[in-house]
Amino acid sequence: TLFEGVAYLSLARDTKRAKWKIRGEKALKYMSQLASMSKWNFGNKSKLLQAELHYVEGNLESAEAFYKASIKAAHEHKFIHEEALACELYGIFCIENHVVNEGSKQLAVALDKYTEWGAMKKANELQLFIDLVNPSYLRRLKLS
Repeated sequence: TLFEGVAYLSLARDTKRAKWKIRGEKALKYMSQLASMSKWNFGNKSKLLQAELHYVEGNLESAEAFYKASIKAAHEHKFIHEEALACELYGIFCIENHVVNEGSKQLAVALDKYTEWGAMKKANELQLFIDLVNPSYLRRLKLS
């Protein structure tokens, strides 16, 4: 449900199609129900989907707060892979909203967490993305 929700809300943001937002909202509702039964296991996931939904809706301050809360909860509960995902999505959020230095920092943390978890293929793919969004490269494109 977490990964489906992230995918649906990403599609909602990219395509502006209501069906993806509705599916993302359903995933968030289900994850919130799970979090009410086990905050330890599902709280960070619910917060990450809330962040993504706020981003879709253009509520950037709320989105940022929920990304940070998800990262913190995943870290405190030792969910390395979910901390990595939250850092990655927060990093992309920052970069897309022209906060490139913070975004680059979050992507670097995500890279470290994926590596720590042993997800080398994902770490390598993220490294390629990081190389693309390097602040000096973005300055040349006048995006930062």
